[in-house]
Amino acid sequence: MNEQHVVTEADLDQVVTWNVVRVARFLGQRLGERLAGQGLHPVHFGVLAQLDINGALSQADLARTVLLRPQSIAAMLDGLERRGLVARTGERVRGRRNPVAITEEGRRVLAGAWRTAEGSNDLTDAGLSPAEGSELNRLLLKVAGASRGRLTDESAWDWRQA
Repeated sequence: MNEQHVVTEADLDQVVTWNVVRVARFLGQRLGERLAGQGLHPVHFGVLAQLDINGALSQADLARTVLLRPQSIAAMLDGLERRGLVARTGERVRGRRNPVAITEEGRRVLAGAWRTAEGSNDLTDAGLSPAEGSELNRLLLKVAGASRGRLTDESAWDWRQA
């Protein structure tokens, strides 16, 4: 006889990876709402921060750095470029390396967004004390460190669907 297990909320709460997905969506939306006043999405923040940290990157390298599919980043960069936040250097030819760099205006916008992002580290409205928020970040960085180099383009987000 084949008995089917009935899943309960308590069962689902024991699935760590599902909880990470739920929390990532909640915190991503929360950060997005806070950055919206500056006309930014959390991925825009990540792009500007990575370009400021690393200097010019190819579109493909930048996409991988912020966990986007390389083929989905061009449209987003077009929008950031129209706003004067990033600049592409070199001729835009398919299949050719096309470095992207942050502009001075991009750095100015990033400075404001950085203050917003740092402010979002306060998770007391999500039920965590400052010490618990720091512990959560420490654990997330541990997992993020273990995942470096293990993510594939297929596991990255499609910006057009974000």
